[in-house]
Amino acid sequence: MTNPWLDIPEADYVGHMSHPAVAQRSVLSRLMRESLEAARPRAFLVLGCSSGNGLEYVDRAATERVTVVDINSAYLHCLADRFANPGFELEIRCADLNDARLEPEAFNLVHAALVFEYITWRPFIPHVAGTLTRGGMLSVVLQLPATAIPPVTPTPFTSLQSLESIFHFVDPDALIEAAGEAGLIIDRRRLEPLPSGKAFEVLRFRKSC
Repeated sequence: MTNPWLDIPEADYVGHMSHPAVAQRSVLSRLMRESLEAARPRAFLVLGCSSGNGLEYVDRAATERVTVVDINSAYLHCLADRFANPGFELEIRCADLNDARLEPEAFNLVHAALVFEYITWRPFIPHVAGTLTRGGMLSVVLQLPATAIPPVTPTPFTSLQSLESIFHFVDPDALIEAAGEAGLIIDRRRLEPLPSGKAFEVLRFRKSC
């Protein structure tokens, strides 16, 4: 079966995430900025980067290298156009995160926002932990279940509805447990309410060794 992400135009994705019924695009951008400010990474990895929302907050004085991964090559082409002269080394990778191979101990910060809901996340956690440097940070944003609101909010951008076939909620407690087993210690946990009535769980982990 073709991954539904491959059939969603970038304009539809941006339109959906920016739509008043969803209103998540600006929130996700801010959450990336907060992670960047907390970690000030030399090397930064973004999983499920789409077309680069939030990358405008990379501090060129602190960050030398940014690696981005997404399954949709069209999104990555848009990202490359947006950040044609980024002021840092930009490495763009097109890959399914279920199969992606990441180099060990290479990144000071890994950011994964609304990503684990679409992949087989449990076996991926040790792989993410392995790509962090000692003391490195993993920043995760999870969507929480909401009463009477479907996982993918209906908007005029109907192509997004196909994502319900692969979407699954991730229990934050289960993720924290799996991360701990991989050597990642929970550093921060908070709720981010959304205007739509939904909410995000924002998790921040540190690699202990």
